[in-house]
Amino acid sequence: MKWFSLVLFVLFPGLVIGQTKNSIQILGSINGKIPEIIEYTLPINGIDYFGFTDSVQPDSSGNFQINLKLNQTSFIDLSYKYKSYGTLIVEPGMTYKVQINTEDSKNPFSVESKNAKGQLLYNQITNRSMIAGGHFELESRKYSKDSVPAVIKQKLEESSINELQGFKDLLKENIISKDFYHLVETDRDYFYKGAQGSFAFINYLNEVRKQNTLSKNQYTELWSAIFKSNPLTNPELLKSPWFYFYAENYLRYNELILENIDTAILTEFHKQGLIHTHNIDNAKKYLSGPQLEYYFAAYIYYEAINNNYEQELIKLFEEFKKAYPSSSYTHFLEPVIIPIISFHKKKEEPLNEKVKFVENTAEITSVKDLVKNLNGKPFYIDVWATWCGPCKEEFKDNPKLYELLQSKNITMVYISIDKESKDKQWRDMAHFYNLEGYHVRANKKLDDDLRNIYGSESLAIPWHFLVDENGTVLNKKLSGGSDIQNLEKQLNKN
Repeated sequence: MKWFSLVLFVLFPGLVIGQTKNSIQILGSINGKIPEIIEYTLPINGIDYFGFTDSVQPDSSGNFQINLKLNQTSFIDLSYKYKSYGTLIVEPGMTYKVQINTEDSKNPFSVESKNAKGQLLYNQITNRSMIAGGHFELESRKYSKDSVPAVIKQKLEESSINELQGFKDLLKENIISKDFYHLVETDRDYFYKGAQGSFAFINYLNEVRKQNTLSKNQYTELWSAIFKSNPLTNPELLKSPWFYFYAENYLRYNELILENIDTAILTEFHKQGLIHTHNIDNAKKYLSGPQLEYYFAAYIYYEAINNNYEQELIKLFEEFKKAYPSSSYTHFLEPVIIPIISFHKKKEEPLNEKVKFVENTAEITSVKDLVKNLNGKPFYIDVWATWCGPCKEEFKDNPKLYELLQSKNITMVYISIDKESKDKQWRDMAHFYNLEGYHVRANKKLDDDLRNIYGSESLAIPWHFLVDENGTVLNKKLSGGSDIQNLEKQLNKN
């Protein structure tokens, strides 16, 4: 048998040995800058979720290969650090040649296969993927000024129909299969129903501020209708990347509308550090079987990657493992739980003496007030918050940043824009990330001064800028440690 395979390989070098009807193969090539790895969602039982991924390392020429066992048509999203390159709709027994262009934003992704036109059409949908930044809320904002439920429903249905028409045409021409079309149809249908639910939820939130465009009866009716036409129990929904957010919307509807829970109770759960436990307990009331296992796992992952390091998530992870001892999802949860465990162990260690918290912050009403009491000049200021993921991502490059600043005799200052309720979390994170430099959590007046310097009420963070010993701004926008070469060029000009 081995001899026969060898003869076939010699005669037909392009032949893939071992390809079966229950597997798929992705042959990829990268043009442009080659990322360290290509991450791809693993369709466990057909499920596609951005957190359940594996990865492959491209070779020096940018080529990579992915082989997976597969028994049903599924989505697979290719990405790097949560930036989507494109989505494949894969079918058992097929091979796909994928080209990724990392430097062409207009044509970043192309596929060679017998259903290539279907792949192209799906990747042209702007809200096709959660990884790519699409979300129910972003879609629902398009209808924010509408006040007639029937009109909102009609617009959403028209958008769904228009997107599906191209796939219907390809199905008639036998360019895509029925399974391919059905997966896209379910995905688009649930996406727009999810946007309808999101619109209703936004109106619920806006009612307190009296900014809602729909009355309570109107948004309640709009909200309840989606779960009648598109039930959460539909097994096909599990294949869609929108399942988690659709389920989240469903659980909100049950809790806020059907149970009419007082939001003050939810606020109290937050204060007690029990909000995640409450949310999972709520999920257990309305979900079961594969839907509950998937939601439970996806919830833990989604909350853990926010890097707020809630100890409560460790307990929920242990609970998940006990409830589902053979779950395929546990493998993906462990890497995001380990940092939370490390965070709480770190709190027991002594604080680095180079991490300096500024005292008497109530008297600091401006950046000028802040720096006049500090030793050093000039000052590189990093504006951040404990809830800011990109801010914390920047901290990974702090060793390079500190080395550069020290070589130029520049003092490091961190200003947090966290609220007072996050004071302990702010101090713990400065300790955990070993943020060497001066630290202050901005009060209202200092926050206003920062926004005045930035030039907008909306402050985009992380934000880095340079001031002299008097607090005069020398450079209003600097790079962070992740772009150390550009930062060095910027500092050399001052």
